[in-house]
Amino acid sequence: MVAKSDKPAGFRWKIDFNSRAKHSWHNPPNLANPVGFCDDFERTPDHEKENDNAHLIVKRSWDISLVPLKQVPMNLFLMWMIGNTLSLFPIIMTVMMFKSPIASLFGYKTTFQKLEGSHHILQKLVYILSNFVLIGMALYKCSAMGLLPTHPSDWIAFEMPKTRMEYAVGGAVLLS
Repeated sequence: MVAKSDKPAGFRWKIDFNSRAKHSWHNPPNLANPVGFCDDFERTPDHEKENDNAHLIVKRSWDISLVPLKQVPMNLFLMWMIGNTLSLFPIIMTVMMFKSPIASLFGYKTTFQKLEGSHHILQKLVYILSNFVLIGMALYKCSAMGLLPTHPSDWIAFEMPKTRMEYAVGGAVLLS
């Protein structure tokens, strides 16, 4: 017969939590370091942290200045969706297309006031120009809807308006 030993078969990967006396948590047994662990860790100097902060401020100012340009695709989609008819919904959407960039142009100082320093001239310029792009899109929409006086007949009383060459009218089919 094979004699069994009193000690259970030990595995190298098994941790016995009852034997705390052998190894303390501050002085663990000789285990291999995990993947990616480095003993020769160097602290980053303080001047690099200051450069990181300056980099983050510039990045934040660019994020703020590009917000109106991110609205351009949405406004193009809305311009296409509302069509050129004169009804309540398209007029409200066109007014909102004017109101948003004009309000942000009047409040650009408070927008950039959160950031430190005065090196944000290029970002402010991009912010203002992108708001003018949105205003130009709203003006184009007003022109397409016929709300802007763009023909001489809109200004001069004796000038005849443009005559239509053709009219398309739908109708019912009469069965005889």
